[in-house]
Amino acid sequence: MTSSAAEPYPARLLLLAALAGAAAGGVCWLAYRLPPPSTSDLDQLIIAARALLTGRDPYSTVARNQHYPLFYPLPAAIVLAPLAFLPIELARVVWAAISGFVFALAGARYRRGLAVGMLSASFFHAVALNQWSPLLTAGAVFPLAGALFVAKPSVGAALAAAYPTRWGIVGSAVLLLISLIAFPGWPMEWLQALRSSIASAPVLQPGGVILLLAALRWRYPEARMLIGLVCVPQTIGLYETLPLFLIPSTRREGYLLAGLSYVAAFGQFAVFPRTAGMSLEENLAARWPFMLVFLYLPAVALLLRKPRSPQ
Repeated sequence: MTSSAAEPYPARLLLLAALAGAAAGGVCWLAYRLPPPSTSDLDQLIIAARALLTGRDPYSTVARNQHYPLFYPLPAAIVLAPLAFLPIELARVVWAAISGFVFALAGARYRRGLAVGMLSASFFHAVALNQWSPLLTAGAVFPLAGALFVAKPSVGAALAAAYPTRWGIVGSAVLLLISLIAFPGWPMEWLQALRSSIASAPVLQPGGVILLLAALRWRYPEARMLIGLVCVPQTIGLYETLPLFLIPSTRREGYLLAGLSYVAAFGQFAVFPRTAGMSLEENLAARWPFMLVFLYLPAVALLLRKPRSPQ
């Protein structure tokens, strides 16, 4: 199992991380003030947390108030419970700021290309939509943050397989135990909700099998993470590619991957400027070639540049 050094951060670095968190919060605040009006997965989880705190069924409450069911396991709502008392608009900003702060600290400690991930379209997409990938990616660096893997077990499983820690396992078990005590029937309701999910594993998309070439460097945790990431069901959004920034060995490689993330983002928009008439399945199929060519394949190439075994 991996572990993280416990050396303290200099005050200057903490200040920079705080500024990064504030910037992430600002990006989120701006994203929801630009047209068209939108919601995020966080909205669902805040509604679920409020229902849980008032003794109601989180899953049926979300189903009645949202356009789609709650696809997250209950531990995710448990984590968000402290923000349930805030207006949703403020909760979004606070969550994005926390995500940016923790990711910035993880990037500083990893000392490779991870910190550059904050400049990527993947990161901005994640904080704008209040996704979990910044915190989950940080779990590869901070053992305690690994407890959050259970909150989004698709991407979390890929990271947990590559970066298991004792604290992460214990923390996940505690979250699971609390959730079962709070609402024992949630696993069945969650599995029922997943039946209507269109999530798909990248490896099953056209050309996705090529990504299994990462197995040639299986001794590296980054390779195991990538293999796991492309094999778990997901919506294949740009935000799901943030863990790929664990792969670069240098900042230069990180900048390359960050630059390509914008090619993927703007390429999707240029070819499909209007997606309002598309179903979610059509949207996924349309953006996949850009994700494959400009993010996943370069990530595999960066892996294959490494020596056959870690030094």
